[in-house]
Amino acid sequence: AVVSTQSTGSALGLAVLYVSSLYIWPQKLHRNHPTVVKQRIFSAVVVTILSPLYLLLWGTHYTAHHAAQHSLALWIGLKDPLSAVFPLLLVILLFLGPLCQHLVLRESIFSDYDGCKDVLIFRNLIVAPITEEVVFRGCLAPLVFSALGWNITVATLPLFFGVAHIHHACGLYRQGQPLLRIAASLLLQTCFTSAFGCFSTLAFLTTGSVFGPIVCHMFCNCMGLPDIASIPHTGYPKSIWFAHVLGLGGFLLLTPNILTCDRFSSIYCTL
Repeated sequence: AVVSTQSTGSALGLAVLYVSSLYIWPQKLHRNHPTVVKQRIFSAVVVTILSPLYLLLWGTHYTAHHAAQHSLALWIGLKDPLSAVFPLLLVILLFLGPLCQHLVLRESIFSDYDGCKDVLIFRNLIVAPITEEVVFRGCLAPLVFSALGWNITVATLPLFFGVAHIHHACGLYRQGQPLLRIAASLLLQTCFTSAFGCFSTLAFLTTGSVFGPIVCHMFCNCMGLPDIASIPHTGYPKSIWFAHVLGLGGFLLLTPNILTCDRFSSIYCTL
């Protein structure tokens, strides 16, 4: 129990460190202002670079009996980039409905970023996926896994990832948004990020590679939340709804059959 508490506490500490690093700068400008974006990119990159050291210092006690067998790079998942293909195909299947929607409306999947500054695109599609997955999957997962095991890690680690996105509510509050709207947005975002975190954690532990979670995160940030409200305006609402259901059903059916230890050589499958 003591080890579990210490492991969870150290994992929570790393999550807090990542989020709090974004707020060490003066908060006078909007979060999407280029100056703020660049400052936060710098903070996120620094914490990501230091995170393996954090894992080494805090994780050594919990993983001493396994540490001699595997390098730090393997714990973090810096291996087998090609294993990312399987998780990515599953996520593409999950977004079958939105992809068909974009096709019917003749919209690019990058349409949400039309008119955005390059630094925003760089933050959302490159920096955020890489830094968040290295920290929350590559470094937090070993901490929690070494003390609590496979099932609890998959179930609880996404909560760290979901809660870490709560700080976006601060920006909405400063913009003067109504509290009810902030609460609804926060609930939706926390549920979505936690659900993705669950899949991403499963992909990380099963493949033993952080590259799958990273590319899936990039794809999800590119797609955004499904635009259910525009389905009636596509001209083919029944077909689009069918694609949504088919994609979700296929994802739920295939994920436990594809992301298995038999298919990959993950160190987490051998511990």
